[in-house]
Order: sequence, then C-alpha cells, then structure tokens
Amino acid sequence: MDEYKINPPYKAEIVDLRREHAIAGEWGKANKDFKNCFGIPIRAFHDGITTMAFKKVSIDPFRFDDYLHDLYGNYEQEGKTLEDIILEKYGEQALKLIKELI
Repeated sequence: MDEYKINPPYKAEIVDLRREHAIAGEWGKANKDFKNCFGIPIRAFHDGITTMAFKKVSIDPFRFDDYLHDLYGNYEQEGKTLEDIILEKYGEQALKLIKELI
C-alpha cells in the first residue's frame, strides 16, 4: 500500500482500465451494429492495434475490402470504390458505420 502512494503511475493504469471497460461496451455495440448491417460478426475485421492506439473500436479496411472482393468480385474494374459498393449493397447506415470504424 505504501508503494502505491509513492508510485503514482498506478493511477494512470487505473484510468486506462476504466477506458478499456468503456471500449468493451463500444465493442458490444459495434459488433451488434456490424451484424445488423453485414450479417457477420466484426471480429474477423477487428484491428486491435488501431483500437488500442486510438482508444476506439476499429476495423482493418484492407481486410474488409478483401472480404467484399470475395463476395462481389473486382468492383474497381467497374469504376466502383469500397464506399460505392457498401452503399449499393448495404445502404447508408452500413456506410456510416464503416466510416466510424475505419
């Protein structure tokens, strides 16, 4: 206990733990929204490094783009972007979610 009083960096760790709890809540909401929009869990696209660095749930846009290519082919050859294909296939709500997660 005395070491805790002398060594205040522990306070920063406690604050970080509170933030991690908040991220866990965000994770649950993001996963639910992602499943509603795309029909699959978010975990396949989760970017843990970016999530930890920016303290918000993030996905890997390259992995998600690869997934959409598997489903819809090489849409760039048709002059479409990732944004175009999300809007066309999944709607505005899905596009807004992806923008929040990238």
